[in-house]
Amino acid sequence: MGSERMEVQARKFYSQRNLYLCGFTLFLSLILNRTYVMILEVLRLEEENKRFKGDPKAGGKKSAQMEEAGDIGEIGRLKRELEKKDRDIETLKKQSKGLSDEYNRLGDQVSPAESTPKKDR
Repeated sequence: MGSERMEVQARKFYSQRNLYLCGFTLFLSLILNRTYVMILEVLRLEEENKRFKGDPKAGGKKSAQMEEAGDIGEIGRLKRELEKKDRDIETLKKQSKGLSDEYNRLGDQVSPAESTPKKDR
């Protein structure tokens, strides 16, 4: 009976240990992600500061990559592209509906003129 109790306590201990390890790992991954974004932002701001001060070394390919890095600039650019694509889709839908309506109208104009069945022709 004592060994069963020890097994239950051991399993409980391992379950609690695993819970704490998973929680700590999740927390650490969130902290590392936030730190990475903050470092990218600091590097981008340093490049921008150098550019404003007129440093001839500032700019170039590396600073362009810094502008694109991180969530802020890239997500904004992608949202603008998505909005543009949505407007294009809506425009195409309107054009398609207009063409379909015109086709049906012209079909109705032509069809009464040919009211005689094909057998009688």
